[in-house]
Amino acid sequence: MIKGVVFDLDNTLVDSVETIRQAADATLRSKGFRGVDLETLVSVMGLTIFDLFRRAEPAIEEERMKELFLDYKENYMRFIGSTKLLPKARETLEALSAKNLKMAVVTTKSRYNAVKVLESFDLAHYFGAVVGFEDTDNHKPSPDPIIKAASALGLDLGAIAVVGDTDADVAAGKAAGAVTIAVTTGVTPIHKILEKRPDYVIGNIIEVERIINDLNSRQD
Repeated sequence: MIKGVVFDLDNTLVDSVETIRQAADATLRSKGFRGVDLETLVSVMGLTIFDLFRRAEPAIEEERMKELFLDYKENYMRFIGSTKLLPKARETLEALSAKNLKMAVVTTKSRYNAVKVLESFDLAHYFGAVVGFEDTDNHKPSPDPIIKAASALGLDLGAIAVVGDTDADVAAGKAAGAVTIAVTTGVTPIHKILEKRPDYVIGNIIEVERIINDLNSRQD
């Protein structure tokens, strides 16, 4: 029986590609490094901002990463207006909430920025937990953030579904023992997602409700 849903945030609930690119680009350029283009961002989508910095500028010293991260958090808020709510995201959350399903967000962005994004679209009240970059030592594709979210919701891992748009989301969910639902609203190539063998692949997040209804009906 599925009792909870753990959502990725970027490109699962919101379209934040340009916000991330602009914030990372501004951060690196302000320190004299090369900027970030879309191709570079797509190559590490679903991983951490540190992975993006390393991919964009391999010469960055590790000791500068914390400074860059703090600057990035500030720059993200400068460009947050570029983020858009994805179609049917609100309707999906409302439908799942009406069924008394517990929900959490697991993201590789900072918890502060994640909450600000959710608040900007009046979505924060749907979630019993938000697990951000700073909340676990290991990040997606590690299962650790999923495990932490399930614990925060008070649910067993077998009672949750993980919804995300990247191969890292699917890998994390499967490693945690959850049902995995890949949604193709992001920029990750579909072949990378399919390599991780998600339980379900959908084109729009609204289909999550149908899948959970089907799964739970089998338990009745």
